[in-house]
Amino acid sequence: MIFTAALFALSLIQQGPALVCPITGSDPMEGAKPFEYAGTVTTLCCMSCPSAFKANPAKAYKSSAEQHLVVAQFLFDPVNGGRIDPKKAKGFSDYNGIRFSFGTAEDKKDFDADPKKYGTLPTKEALYCAVENHAVKSYSAAGGFVDYNGVRYYVCCDDCLMQMNTNPAKYAPNAEKYIKTPVVLTPEK
Repeated sequence: MIFTAALFALSLIQQGPALVCPITGSDPMEGAKPFEYAGTVTTLCCMSCPSAFKANPAKAYKSSAEQHLVVAQFLFDPVNGGRIDPKKAKGFSDYNGIRFSFGTAEDKKDFDADPKKYGTLPTKEALYCAVENHAVKSYSAAGGFVDYNGVRYYVCCDDCLMQMNTNPAKYAPNAEKYIKTPVVLTPEK
């Protein structure tokens, strides 16, 4: 279920204006390796941008949003927490520099009514499936997420997403020692 760079690039062509580099606002470099951060994926414009992005991705996203630039694709439906393929989405909304895709028109409607509720990136997260008790390799390898008590918990698959949504208090303690601030990841192709 890893979201490859090629699939990412194809999905952007099919969904609205192209995304730009969060550091410079320029078009991404062709063939560049994408970077993941806090459930998003972005591509940079040149070889000098990765160090700036890795140093402070939250600042890069905030600066881009202030300039009304869209720089990243969120990998999940922000309303239901499930993994989303942007090519199959029932719509998208750009908010705070990030493109959010939706599995249903109703999810898009809910998001648009309160984008701050659904479109805020986490400050604490666990890339660890608390249901199956194993690490989740990257955001693009996650099957979904559940927000609980100020922490975003990523899970490995749809079944675990359903169980985590049903009873987060039961499973969240399993991931307690894996909670951290979001980091920049470079997914494997």
